[in-house]
Formats: sequence, structure tokens, C-alpha cells
Amino acid sequence: MSQERKESAVMVRDRIKIRAAVNAWIGEQFPNHRKFLMHTPPEYNFTDHAWNVEIMVRTKGEMKSLGRLLVGEDELSVRGQDHASIVAKISAILGSEQLVTVAPSSLIGDGYAFYCSDGITGVSGLCDQSVDLLLTDPPYGISNPYTCEGQVPRRLRKNGRDFIMPRGDFGAWDNGLSPQVWLSGMLPKVRGWVVTFCAQAQIGDYCTILKENQFVAVGTIVWQKTNPVPFNHRFKPINAWEAIVVGKRPGTQFNGNAVHNVFCYKSPSPHERIHPTQKPLPLIEKLVELFSAPGDVVVDPFAGSGAMVIAGSRMGRTVRAYENDPTIFRAACERIAAVLCRYLT
Repeated sequence: MSQERKESAVMVRDRIKIRAAVNAWIGEQFPNHRKFLMHTPPEYNFTDHAWNVEIMVRTKGEMKSLGRLLVGEDELSVRGQDHASIVAKISAILGSEQLVTVAPSSLIGDGYAFYCSDGITGVSGLCDQSVDLLLTDPPYGISNPYTCEGQVPRRLRKNGRDFIMPRGDFGAWDNGLSPQVWLSGMLPKVRGWVVTFCAQAQIGDYCTILKENQFVAVGTIVWQKTNPVPFNHRFKPINAWEAIVVGKRPGTQFNGNAVHNVFCYKSPSPHERIHPTQKPLPLIEKLVELFSAPGDVVVDPFAGSGAMVIAGSRMGRTVRAYENDPTIFRAACERIAAVLCRYLT
């Protein structure tokens, strides 16, 4: 059989099975390095009577090969690379970078201070009612088994390519954080607005906590995604929105005029992301505009990709932000420096 006929005979479902087998193998063998790894589309090798897939590691925006995997046609078994050799290569590539790249403990700029530290602890040192806007995106456990490697129909497109989204478990930081735990120490610091992303199931909890602390629970803003990931779309409606709970001290000024509470923005593309749950910068800028004024103090205790630092600095606010993960903090610092330099020039 010719190569052309062989390739045409392979159905789309076979490509999906092949990529799913490789995804499962990578997830099982390298759970601690999964976020750095990906693989190329399968190509059939007539000599080996198997599909060739190259496993790659992402480093500083570049892709480096870790070796070739062979996936059998029948049993869908992965062979050709052993665990120890790939781990050694990953350590050599990523480890060498980590030795020469030291994350700073803070990034201080014109009107902003960004710290590599726990945000709950950091905010505790602020004076009561010294914050005009608390704008943040706390962890609320979105990387659950619903998006794990085993959910093949939710993980792969019909052509066998990955969905455009981060893979697997996001890490310990996404285990979820009780609203009461982090708000109890932060609400006394706020004299103006509280604007926080949250899980849809947490909306009632947040509103109750705001009322218990003498805030007005204004309600919920909807961020409607124009490019939602179609998980399990044949069995249920696609989840195309995220919740943003809004509260305020009585009498706090609002900068909008007949503004609707549904905001439509595109979710960041893969090449733009430095954080799995990164929010679009235009959305953050709109929230800063509506709920604060130039010169106001804006705080983000879970800064992630640094979007709030960028938005607040651009719009003349005094920003104080925190990120606890050193790797994400370092990437956010690089993003902040690059974006603000372009903006200022």
C-alpha cells in the first residue's frame, strides 16, 4: 500500500487515540514536568510499522526535542524512550536555566510595587481602610479531573490536535481558597471597592461575606468569553463565562454611566499566557477604570501574570501586588517590564 493511501486510510478517531495515548503516557511519567512538555503531531513510519511522535520541552519560548516515541497501530503502546533518559534531559535543560536565573523578590516601578510573597500576609501590613480598590483573581480550584489528561473528548479536537489551553494539574496553588479565609484579613483594609473573580458556585458566599463586613454586595459582573473552550459540547452547554463579584463601602463613587454588567472579551491566546488562568488585559483595564480614580491605591494579593500591575500603572493608580509562586513571579516581572516600557515609549 502506498504511503498516500496509508495516510488517507487513517481515520480522525485513530489520530485522536494516538495523541491521547501519548498524552496519558506523558502525564503518568512526568507529572512534575507536565506543564513544560508537549508532542508533535504523529507521522507514520513504515519501517517501524508505528507512528512517530517527538516529545518536546518548552523553554524560554523555544522548543527542544527530548526524543522520539513510537506508538503501535494496534495496542497503542508507547515505546522508544525510557523515563530516566528523558528526566535527565529535562533536568539538564530546565535545571541549567534555573541555576543562572535568579528570581528577584520585588519589582518596583513608577507608581507600582510588585512582591514575590504571600498576598494575605503582605496585605496584613497595610493600614485599615487605606485601599481604594481590591481587584484580584484568587485561586478557586479550576484544574480538577474535569480537565485532566484522561478526559480525551474534552482534551482533543476532531483533527487530533490539543485544545488551546494549559494541560493537566495547575499545581498546589489551584487547590482552592475559602473566601472567608482570605477576605477576613483584607476587607478591613478596603475603603472603597472590592472586585474579585470567583467560581460560579461561590457567588452567594462572597455576597454574604461582604454584607457581614458592612459592605454593599452590589452583585455580579459576567465576563463572557468570545473564544470559550468547547469542553464536552455535545452533552451540555459550553461554559462561556466567568463570575466577578463586586462590593463596596456605602457611598463609594462609581465611574461608569449606564454600564451593563456583561463584558465580552477574548481569553488570552496560548502564546500570550504566562499563567494558566490569565485574564485579558483589556478587561482588567476596564475594571480599574470603573472602580477607581487616578491616584487611588489598588491592591492585588493574587497577581499571577501581573495584568493588574500593568493596567493600574498605565492608568495612573498606585499599585501594590503580590505573587507567591517564584516561577510565575519571574515571568510576570518580565512581562510587566516589557509591556510598560513599550507603553511609556
